[in-house]
Amino acid sequence: MKKLKVAAIALGLSLILSGTGCYFFPTEEELLEPPTIAPDQVTYSTYTAKRKTLESSVIVTGYVRSRTEKSCYFTDYTGRIKTIYVRAGDFVSEGDLIAEMNTGELEYLLEIQKLKVQAAKLQYNSTGSQADKLQLDIETETLNMYQAQYDGAKVFAPISGQISYVLGINPGTEIDPYRIIAKIVDPEDLYIEATYTGDMKTFTLGDKVTVTVEGEEYSSEISYTPKEARAEGAEKTDILTAEFTDKKPTFAYLGALADIKKINSVSENAVVIPKNTLKIDGDRTFVQVYKDGEKIEKDIVTGISNATEIEVVSGLDDGDEVIIR
Repeated sequence: MKKLKVAAIALGLSLILSGTGCYFFPTEEELLEPPTIAPDQVTYSTYTAKRKTLESSVIVTGYVRSRTEKSCYFTDYTGRIKTIYVRAGDFVSEGDLIAEMNTGELEYLLEIQKLKVQAAKLQYNSTGSQADKLQLDIETETLNMYQAQYDGAKVFAPISGQISYVLGINPGTEIDPYRIIAKIVDPEDLYIEATYTGDMKTFTLGDKVTVTVEGEEYSSEISYTPKEARAEGAEKTDILTAEFTDKKPTFAYLGALADIKKINSVSENAVVIPKNTLKIDGDRTFVQVYKDGEKIEKDIVTGISNATEIEVVSGLDDGDEVIIR
């Protein structure tokens, strides 16, 4: 009896399963198309080739100097400043008083000693004695000592010219011998001096150059080169100098930086690109150009150049987008 019940139950389950299909199994999901991945967009930094005037030049940096320059200072002894009589920019003549020390009662002693010498002379002329002659010598030597001290307390202009420098020092300040108090220059004798160790053929005597001082340009001419220095056996053989041929900077620019510029060649209306865009492969010179969304290579012929730019003689047109990176 139990066997019949079990068989009946099994039969019923099989009928249910056959009627419902795969009810207990999950339905299969519909397969999706794989996603489409767009490639990354390549971007380039470019420079637009343009026409302009290009200069090929050499620039050497030097300083404004004066061939006539003298320093003023005390030479005999240390003392205290009384007065400095000049200011930068003043014109002075040779022998003008520049500065003096505080001499205290020295001037008074000097005047008294002059009277003592006169008295000793009268006494000796009157008596002719050796004792009076000795006294006259003593008084004269004392006068000379005072006079030397008095003269040593003064500084006079050694040349005529213009004051280019004055020491900033307060009255009463102690000053030692040979400390420069002032400088005198000839404002008409300014020039540019530079150190040049490049190609000896770059600069020659008489070359027309432009000198720039504090943003101001001056017409100039090369007056001395390392070639002349070596020919003369000069101690320094790397000196390059330029003379102003028209207007000059003022004395205030003494010691200022100055650029000497020589133009070697000029190309007008030239197609110009940055030097760093050039590609060189053996004998081949080319650039990469971005055109119609693609990178292409163009062989070019180059011309003159400066520190950062170069002329393209052929192979490139103005307006071409040259790839920098």
